[in-house]
Amino acid sequence: MMKKYFYYQKPLFLAVLLSLFLLPSCDISDGPDDPELNERLQIQDFLSDNDTLDFELKTSGLYFLDFIPGTGLQAETHDTAYIFYAMHLLNRSIVETNLDTSDTLIKPVNEGELIPGFDEALTYMKEGGTSLIIVPSKLAYGEGGNYYIPPYTPFIFQINLVKLVKHTD
Repeated sequence: MMKKYFYYQKPLFLAVLLSLFLLPSCDISDGPDDPELNERLQIQDFLSDNDTLDFELKTSGLYFLDFIPGTGLQAETHDTAYIFYAMHLLNRSIVETNLDTSDTLIKPVNEGELIPGFDEALTYMKEGGTSLIIVPSKLAYGEGGNYYIPPYTPFIFQINLVKLVKHTD
C-alpha cells in the first residue's frame, strides 16, 4: 500500500521540484561580511525571486507553505511520521533526498531527532500534505554548521507527510 501511494505522489513531487528549478535562482556567493545579515539577505532574495509562493513566517523564523494541504490526521508531538523529503540549498542544489527511493523516513514528531525547523514544520502538517519550508540556520545547523554544511546555511525543504501513527500513552 505504501509503495502505491508513493508512486502516485512521485509525479507531484517531481513537478514541485522542477518548478523550483525553473524559477530564477538567487545568487548566494556575494554578500556582506556579516554572516547573519548575509543569510537574511539570501532568504529575502529567494522569497523575492519566488514571490508566487506565499510562505508564512512563523514566530520561530521558519517560513512555511502548505503547498498541498493534507486531509488526514494532524501531526502532533510524539506521533510517528512517515515522510518523503528533499533538502536543498537556496541556490537549488540538492543536499539530500529520499524522493528517489520507496523508503520513507520514519521519525517521531517534534522529539528532536530532526533539525528544529523540520520538526516544527511537521506540527503544522496533516497526513497526505506536501509543504515547502525555508529553514534559517538557527533552526538547522546554526553558526557552527556541521562536517558538510557551512555555518549560517539556510535550507528549503519539500516535505510530503505520507502517513501518521498517532502516539498512545
